[in-house]
Amino acid sequence: MQPVVLSNQPNTLTKLSLPIIILGCILGLFLSIAVLSGDAEGRVNLFYLLLVYLFIPVLGALISVGSLLGNKGVNFARLVSDLPIWSSSQRAYLAKIRQIRVEKQWFFLQSQAAALAYATASLITFLLLLLATDINFVWRSTVLTAEQLLPVLKVVASPWWFWEDAQPTAELLRLTQDSRLNASYTNTGSFGQWWAFVLATQVVYSFLLRGLLLLFAKWWVKKLTNSESKNTSSLKTKPIVNKFSENHKLSDISRSLPAEYALINWAGLPDDIVSQLALHPNQILEVGPLTNNHTEAAFDIRQIILVKAWEPPMGELQDFMKHNKGLLYPVNYKHNKLVPALPNHLEEWQRFTAEMSDWGVYQERETGEHNNGE
Repeated sequence: MQPVVLSNQPNTLTKLSLPIIILGCILGLFLSIAVLSGDAEGRVNLFYLLLVYLFIPVLGALISVGSLLGNKGVNFARLVSDLPIWSSSQRAYLAKIRQIRVEKQWFFLQSQAAALAYATASLITFLLLLLATDINFVWRSTVLTAEQLLPVLKVVASPWWFWEDAQPTAELLRLTQDSRLNASYTNTGSFGQWWAFVLATQVVYSFLLRGLLLLFAKWWVKKLTNSESKNTSSLKTKPIVNKFSENHKLSDISRSLPAEYALINWAGLPDDIVSQLALHPNQILEVGPLTNNHTEAAFDIRQIILVKAWEPPMGELQDFMKHNKGLLYPVNYKHNKLVPALPNHLEEWQRFTAEMSDWGVYQERETGEHNNGE
């Protein structure tokens, strides 16, 4: 899968995730083919169609909205994010979303995109089979009668009251009620008349419903990230030098590495960036927010922890460092090439490590000409 890079532009967060969309499309295609294939005689159960084109989309929308009301919530996109299909750069992208506190809104946005992909695959499958085959729509029930079912279907069809051919009728329900004991049918032309109702159900409860939620989610995420960007910009306009006055102690910058050490790619730096670093660790530890390992583990060996120079220190990193010892290595890069870390970024990490006696900051060489990182 194509790696995803999270830039400083707010609009980046409103871009749709291709893996999540693909899985939504596959799910819609699989379920549509399954229900539209019908039985051995080619009869398609109307109730199964309502399950795939009405119940699942509406229930999914309710779950997505409910995920916004809870502390974490569950939706399709969040479940997909737990699958082992993500590259290291994509996991870093997800970790960054969690750090900037738009995780819940981002997953809500991606769930709507997945639902639209589900609806697209379902509709294309339905139209192709409608054109290429004769679909016979029937319904079966042991306890329901046509008179009992009609009011429910009329409620479902109320959004398209103006489309007469797509409205259910008592006569159509009686003509298309199927019995497994009755092998002879009259008025077989009636079995194809449900197509307009099924099509309208997909358009309204899949496309229209999720499309509106998608527009709302994109607006919300963009608003949140624009607000965060303005707050960050206002902080950058304040003098940084005063922050590190005599009231703040700075740790020294080390130019040498321990004889033995373990490497931790805490920030999820790309492999091509790590390969440019003059590092020869005795072992590599899979620890940090991009892994499933406990971040309060203690190790006997000293560690070199790779962090992105321009990102602020996080509490989760501090919790890990309290149980260990070593050096933080702030790395700066641009266009997949290493560049020196900016002095104000290094000072932030020096202040951070000065609070812990067993930690310091490592840099391979003196900083010369500086460039902004990615």
